[in-house]
Amino acid sequence: TTDNVTMKAIIVVLLFSATALHAFSPTPAVLQHQQHNVLRSNLPSFQLRAIAAADDSSSSDVTKDTSSTSSCRRSFLVGASGTIAATALSSLQQPAHAVTDEESSKKKQPIVVIGSNGRTGSEVVKYLLAANEPVRATSRTGEYNDAASVPEGAMLEQLVCDVTDPKSIQLACAGTSAVIFAASASKNGGTPSAVDNAGLVNVAKACIDANVPHLVVVSSGAVTKPTSPVYQFLNLFGKIMEEKIRGEDSVRKLYAEHNLSEEGGQKKLTYTIIRPGGLTLDPPRGVAAIELNQGDTKSGRLARADVAALCVESLRYPQLTGETTFECYDADTGAPLATVGLSNIAKKKTDGEAFVSGFERRGITYEELFNGLQKDA
Repeated sequence: TTDNVTMKAIIVVLLFSATALHAFSPTPAVLQHQQHNVLRSNLPSFQLRAIAAADDSSSSDVTKDTSSTSSCRRSFLVGASGTIAATALSSLQQPAHAVTDEESSKKKQPIVVIGSNGRTGSEVVKYLLAANEPVRATSRTGEYNDAASVPEGAMLEQLVCDVTDPKSIQLACAGTSAVIFAASASKNGGTPSAVDNAGLVNVAKACIDANVPHLVVVSSGAVTKPTSPVYQFLNLFGKIMEEKIRGEDSVRKLYAEHNLSEEGGQKKLTYTIIRPGGLTLDPPRGVAAIELNQGDTKSGRLARADVAALCVESLRYPQLTGETTFECYDADTGAPLATVGLSNIAKKKTDGEAFVSGFERRGITYEELFNGLQKDA
């Protein structure tokens, strides 16, 4: 109304007057307090939040400087009056743009990448940053090895996380929207038992305790087929395949028990287990080249960058990928487990239709690729 506009204009005038009268006062802190009292006694709550936000921003640096030396008080007469008046006018003219609780709640939470210095984990970090997603890159050292190549302004946080240390995992998972587990056994990182099994279980428990909506796990194809050549060869390295399937089974059980106990209560939490075939450092071929399968009967080769894309894109479609386990490979490298090891070593292309499991999935978009995946029993 006209009366309200008049009253608000009077407030702005009073702010200019108060600044002029007290700019040379020996107690500028009192001045700031008085100015806030004038504002807070006449403006509605949503405008007060806007002023509070402005006080915390860099635009109020002039006001903060007034308490340092008397020489700053003259600049304060010009700078502070303009700053405060601009803040007041902005809040009067644009109340809808005030910082609200709703806007604050929409602030993106980071996605955690566990094992960010691994060859697949680093690809996940790159994919997330390219998508302008906030990333919490974790490692045992707390440093992301490719940090120097990260573009300026990218939302990257580096944090210590050792999957054998539950406390460090809890800190890493707190306040996040998703966790991508891309860690695996290594000479310095730990044994398959400590990382691929117990470490994964530690992460899953931390995600559930912290109510993280989605956990994505990078596992391995052929992990359920101990008689296959791929399983037998890889299992020579610390029985890694045995430990991976134990870790997988524990994740499925933990989430099933949690969601059953929380039925009708807290929101449902979910997971996705991705089983890539032979991993390469080739450039990504994209979604149209990928084939998914379920049942662990078929595998092939896939670029680590494409695995990273699957990890991130699965987070966008939880209704399709939640509580699922699937294998992935380039469609033109797909083969039954009995022969896929040899074709991978020779880097041969295959006739993907020579062996059909009946559970293959293809698509030109990730949503189409994920559509129809069967939920874990």
